[in-house]
Amino acid sequence: MIMPDKVTDFNVYTNNTKLVGITGEVTLPSLEALTSTVSGTGILGELETVNIGHFGSTTVELTWKVLLDKTFNLLTYSGEALILRGAIQRINNGKVDQIGVKITLKWMPKALDMGKLAQNAQMESKNTLEVFYIKVEINGKTTLELDKLNYVFKVNGKDQLSAIKKLI
Repeated sequence: MIMPDKVTDFNVYTNNTKLVGITGEVTLPSLEALTSTVSGTGILGELETVNIGHFGSTTVELTWKVLLDKTFNLLTYSGEALILRGAIQRINNGKVDQIGVKITLKWMPKALDMGKLAQNAQMESKNTLEVFYIKVEINGKTTLELDKLNYVFKVNGKDQLSAIKKLI
């Protein structure tokens, strides 16, 4: 029996440069499908149906201990990727082991909260980035790939849009 346990540690990179100075937490994107409402004869009330592969605004938040030049670098339209690499601890038949997680994001700047000034305190400034591409790899296997600009939506390697692509 394999039981997932926790994120042991992680690092954040823009391209190949490690971002040092962020706190121990990054708020990952939430995928919420765009829907439309169906109602009419034969349906009791209303039903929200998803538009396959279409998602609302998708953001990631990076919180910094203090304002740094890197904080402002994320306000540019550089085309750089943001890469999160982590180790996930599991309990595997009584043994502790680790597997890797890699999340690649392509983004545009959306907001900068410069935080607060307080004596002997972290500023907690925050970059909010609009994500238009996300790829999640767990233990070397691609589990999710969403590219809003290139009509790609794959889950566990299966193209969720293949039937639509054939028709259009």
